[in-house]
Amino acid sequence: MPNPFFLSFLYPFYTSGKTERVGIEVRGRSRNLRVNYRTTDEIRRWACAQLEGCPIDDLDGDMASLKGYRSLTHGSPPEILPSASAAEDIEHIHNILRQMTEDGMAHQQACITARTNKDLETYITALRHQGIASLKLDRDTADDQKFAGVRLATMHRIKGIEFSVVVLAGYKSPHAYAETFARDEDAGVTEETETAERCLLHVAATRAREHLYILQRLR
Repeated sequence: MPNPFFLSFLYPFYTSGKTERVGIEVRGRSRNLRVNYRTTDEIRRWACAQLEGCPIDDLDGDMASLKGYRSLTHGSPPEILPSASAAEDIEHIHNILRQMTEDGMAHQQACITARTNKDLETYITALRHQGIASLKLDRDTADDQKFAGVRLATMHRIKGIEFSVVVLAGYKSPHAYAETFARDEDAGVTEETETAERCLLHVAATRAREHLYILQRLR
């Protein structure tokens, strides 16, 4: 019997067409896993709501459904904190880290994630000025628990890892990022890009095991 492996249709680069091109045939051989063992049901519900109305390939050539998808644990709902600037983001982050300390949690249990590396560098500089240790995770840097400090990673880099606390900092909206990153003016490309951005938001949000904070950028 072939060895099984796991793919997620919520990762935009795992579509049936792309997997076939690299010799991975999944059509008719996939099975949906319906239980989320990582996040609380409150975080799961918020993350799934971001995908409402999105045409997502289920790797079998059909549209994916999240019906029956559930988590086994419960906790506080995600907190959406309006923020008009990076300076306000830093103030929110400082308050979150302070609350973690009061709750007996180490800063390395938290990850600040943002859409771009440029955004992350702003937060790293501000944390350094406040004397707060941090570790930026990139393709060459893993989440080594020997190093103290809050973690920082782009929304792409945070895939595959998890934290007790995730702070989604300076987030605009899937539509705003789709308009920014779409390669041309074609409406179809923009729609496809927005679906990818919604999937990315879902994946980043579900890296949080217990607490999720969204620092929502005000226009």
